[in-house]
Amino acid sequence: MAVKKKAIDTWKVKQWYGLIAPKLFNEVEVAQVPSQDPQHIINRIIELPLKDITKDLSHLYINVKLRVEEIRGKNAYTKFIGHALAREHLQALGRRNRSMLYSVFAAKSSDGVEFSVKVLIVTNGKASDSQRKALRKKLYEALTQKISKQDFGKFIQDVLYGKASSEMHATLKKIFPTKRVEIYKTELKEVFDVETVEGQEGDDGQSTEAQTAEQAPSEEKPLTEEEGGEPAAEEETETPVAAVA
Repeated sequence: MAVKKKAIDTWKVKQWYGLIAPKLFNEVEVAQVPSQDPQHIINRIIELPLKDITKDLSHLYINVKLRVEEIRGKNAYTKFIGHALAREHLQALGRRNRSMLYSVFAAKSSDGVEFSVKVLIVTNGKASDSQRKALRKKLYEALTQKISKQDFGKFIQDVLYGKASSEMHATLKKIFPTKRVEIYKTELKEVFDVETVEGQEGDDGQSTEAQTAEQAPSEEKPLTEEEGGEPAAEEETETPVAAVA
């Protein structure tokens, strides 16, 4: 008679690792992720609200993306790879008799980090074609100059805490009445060995998975042209995490 093999509960053999935020967030622990093998956590992407890091409710509509790059003991250290504002927040800025101008460009910080920046300019009143062109040109000049004089971490702090947007608003309103300027997305330029990353999937050979108490909102469909014409959102992999109180 064949002996039945006892089923093994894989959750019992997994260990929990503390997810540590980058230095620009003071390396606080923001979550716990489970894994049988710590190497399976390397390169895992975590998306969560900035509020989970700063404990500030005003940061609820800002999502940050972190990538695990190093395991030390029971801690998984991450790096910042991008942020995005919630679609609902951008949509709420649209009003009749306002122009919503989107700009996307590549940038390089003073410490040599390359990344992309997406900015929304909201005007008070309809801007003409020449005024739109002038606003975009001035934005590009002012923002690229600021980025070139700051290291990547300092610039991202200015973006996430609103300083960069305030500075751009003060500059652009001299050209045309401007309601708001939002740096709504940044994305770090990364190069990976595809075979290596694919080999670091979940413990069961499937997509990585973590338990969550408060999961970051997923990206939705982009705004329509009538709502402001936001460029189509890129499809990105997200991993839910267990938030630390």
